[in-house]
Order: sequence, then C-alpha cells, then structure tokens
Amino acid sequence: MGDMIWTMRGRGHRATDREAGSVGRSDTGRHGRAGPARARARAGAGRAERWRLERVLGLGLGLGLGLGLTGACSEPASSPADGSTVDPSTSGEVEATAAASSTGEGADSTAAEPPPPSACAEPTDLIGAPQTLAEAVDFIDALPRPLTLDCVLQQLERPLPLNATHSTVSLQPAVGVQSPRVFIFYGDLIMSVAVDGDGRDLLEFGELVSETQSVKAELEFPLDGPVTVVDATEQVLDTMGTKCRLCHGSEGPSDAYPMAFVSDALAFRALERVELSRMHEERAACDPQIEPERCARFDALLGFGAVVDAEFPETLQTIYDYE
Repeated sequence: MGDMIWTMRGRGHRATDREAGSVGRSDTGRHGRAGPARARARAGAGRAERWRLERVLGLGLGLGLGLGLTGACSEPASSPADGSTVDPSTSGEVEATAAASSTGEGADSTAAEPPPPSACAEPTDLIGAPQTLAEAVDFIDALPRPLTLDCVLQQLERPLPLNATHSTVSLQPAVGVQSPRVFIFYGDLIMSVAVDGDGRDLLEFGELVSETQSVKAELEFPLDGPVTVVDATEQVLDTMGTKCRLCHGSEGPSDAYPMAFVSDALAFRALERVELSRMHEERAACDPQIEPERCARFDALLGFGAVVDAEFPETLQTIYDYE
C-alpha cells in the first residue's frame, strides 16, 4: 500500500476538519461586560453617595462630584478574553472584525454548511488523498460495497483541489458550462470525473511519470467486488494499445504498472475553464427532483468541505498544440 496518504478518523474529528474555516463565537461579548444586576447595584450606590455629598457640601459642589462619580461607576470597556488591553480608538474595528468572524465572512461560503446525505453504502471514516494510481486503487478497494463514484468523491480529503472545463474534446466530455468535466489533483495523480452525460460513471486516472507524460487508467462504477491496479489499467486497453491515444499522442508501453501504457498528458485552455464559483451556482440551482444524479455529483464534489483552485502543470501541452 506504500506511503498512501489516507487515514482512519473519528466522525467528530472528520467533521472538524471538513468544517475548517467556520469560526465560533467569541466569549468576550458574553463574559467581558458586567451583568445587569451588577450595573444596577453600581448605579444605586452612585446615587446614594451623590445625595450624601450634596447634603454636606452643597448642591453645586455635589452636582460636580456626582457627575464625576457617575462617570467612575460607568461600565468599563470590555477586554479581550486573554486580559490584554484594547485601545479605545480601535475598539470599533475589533468589534467589526469579531462580527465578521462570527458570521464566517471571508471564508468559503460552503464551509459551515451541514454535509448532504452520504453516498456511501454504510458509514465509513476512511479519508483519502492518493498521490499515485496504486494508492488510489488501494483507497477505493477499502471503501464499503456496493461502491458508487459519489462515495469515493465525498471521502477525498479536503480542501479538494479542483480544475473544471467545459471542453467536449474527450471520451469523458463536459455537458456545457453547467455540467463540466472536473479534474482532481493530488501529488503526481490527476483524476477526472464528469458531472453529467457520457462518462459520468467513470473515474479516470493520469499518473505523471515525467514532466509531459502520464500513465492512463480508468474504473467504472458502481463496484461490487474488490479492485486492483490491473483492473484499472486493463479497462482503457483496446487492440492497438489504449483508447486514450485518440487524444493523447506518443503512446507506448510502460513498466510503471502491469498492462500499463504511457502517453502525453494534456491540459485544457484557460478559455475553457469553468470557475468554482460557477460550479457552486450550478449546485445551488440544481433540482434533485428533476436531476437527482447531477445534483448528487455536485454534492459529492462540493458538499463535504472546502474546495480550492488547482492548476495543470505548466509543462503540459493542450490537444490543440498537435495541429
């Protein structure tokens, strides 16, 4: 199983990891100020003292001292929970910052949302961040059966590094901007899924073995039994090598894995990119009563923790560079 980065975590721990970015309420506002009963007691003591002084020293002097005592009895400005001093000139900024933190302003808007229903057949605490094809297959093999692709996606470690395209030049094409093809990046491993359409049941793998080439493999879901690396490499084979050669040039046998072939690794043009913000919009607008599978795929990708932008290596060419 090698140095695979996947762990068993308790549910509470995992929920904490996936909800990173949400900020709890500060205790300063709750404990930093005196309670109403204490404030009333101070005010009553101030009034009694002022009346006594007025009787002794006269009304004018009593009023002056009374005003001083009233100021002295006012509630002090609240201090941070650690006991440090707050500059009164910046107290407004501190309160504004605390308010923004408590509402999660500036954080991933999905970080504090409760996760959608699990796509896994039974509960699992297995979290994966596979760096190679072998690690990915080991991770998938350890998940509960029957296994859907959405279960695999939801159990990937967050933040999830994504890059999406609306390109249809692929055996796993996008269905426009509204249902892109999505790439997931961990180390030398690039995986891809389709939100909808042809290829939505396929998880494609490309493990970089050089700056410009990768080993290709694929698994089709759902899975009912065990799976091996050979299952993944054999699935892309045809009589001439692999079906990947239709888009990826310079194909040849590879000794990285049994039955494996290596070919050019390709990126997509920047103008074909679908931004993560658009994916969030499509997820929010998706109606599970009308498009249950498409909505479930968006949930598996975006609903179980933070996602971040990822970039293809600069050394990769595009399919248009072959022309």
